[in-house]
Amino acid sequence: MLYLLFNHKHKKGTEMQNNCTTKGKHLTIDSRRLIERWKKEGKSNREIASLLGKAPQTIHTEIKRGTVLQCVGKGRFKEVYSADYAQQSYESNRKRSVKKSSLTKKLKEKILHYHNQKFSPEMMVKAKEVNVGISTIYYWIYHGKLGLTKQDLLYPRKGKSVKKQASSNFKPAGQSIEQRPEAINLRLENGHYEIDTVLLTRAKNYCLLVLTDRKSRHQIIRLIPNKSAEAVNQALKLILKQHKILSITADNGTEFNRLSDVFSKEHIYYAHPYASWERGTNENHNRLIRRWLPKGTKKTTPKEVAFIEKWINNYPKKCLNYKSPGEDFLLANLNLKFGEVTQIKKIVKSLKK
Repeated sequence: MLYLLFNHKHKKGTEMQNNCTTKGKHLTIDSRRLIERWKKEGKSNREIASLLGKAPQTIHTEIKRGTVLQCVGKGRFKEVYSADYAQQSYESNRKRSVKKSSLTKKLKEKILHYHNQKFSPEMMVKAKEVNVGISTIYYWIYHGKLGLTKQDLLYPRKGKSVKKQASSNFKPAGQSIEQRPEAINLRLENGHYEIDTVLLTRAKNYCLLVLTDRKSRHQIIRLIPNKSAEAVNQALKLILKQHKILSITADNGTEFNRLSDVFSKEHIYYAHPYASWERGTNENHNRLIRRWLPKGTKKTTPKEVAFIEKWINNYPKKCLNYKSPGEDFLLANLNLKFGEVTQIKKIVKSLKK
């Protein structure tokens, strides 16, 4: 008797193992026939889900989709699950869901044109009207359909680096980012910039001074002779004559510890050590620069840097609803002017009264 009971449980366990489908796999016709059989035996959806190794909701949805009306007598019908009808419905839905995109010569040329212009697949589709799915472009790249490889992607995947930690005795060169006003944190107005330097090579030579507006993502890039506080301050003096900057958020690099010599100390904020996400706007835009000047670039010119600055300021951004920083910056200024004119009109009107 014990042997028979054990044998029955063993068979049941083997049946469950055989019928179990791995996560993410679609139900097959065989699985559907088992569902039909078990429903006739009176098993619940939860029991069937357990037998097939699926979520109860998956089985519930499947039974709902595969339910048909069966005639059980004159003018009498009942709802039953049909494996064949469910499979037919599944195959029909699959055909409709798969949109076939053919890679024509014209489409290939268009994609490669924007790829050479350093546009990501997402921006090609959303901002440049390349009429194909984003994932399709990636598929074509991965499978060599465009004559490109994974290494030609704008940001090839890299392994995770070891996180560094600051000394407990560390003191910032000025005000901590924790003291930064909420209006700046919430990106309510233009003029609040994050600052950084971008090295071209490890050698002590030319590098880039980069400022990114937190709200509009407007970018200011200058080529400076070296990564020193003196070179940074000299370039910043000239920038301040050309651009309205209300505040600066910097990291704790030695090149930024004398910013107060050329800019108001009350409006300089320092991020925590090894916390690059606190200047995420800056860091993300540095990646755009790397599309044109990858690490190891030995030489560049002010003319090339000016081109990159113009390109970034005209590059559409998802966070700006696929507008460019230049458009957003101009729109904000127009709104400001309109607001000022409206305010003046109100004052004049009140004086007349």
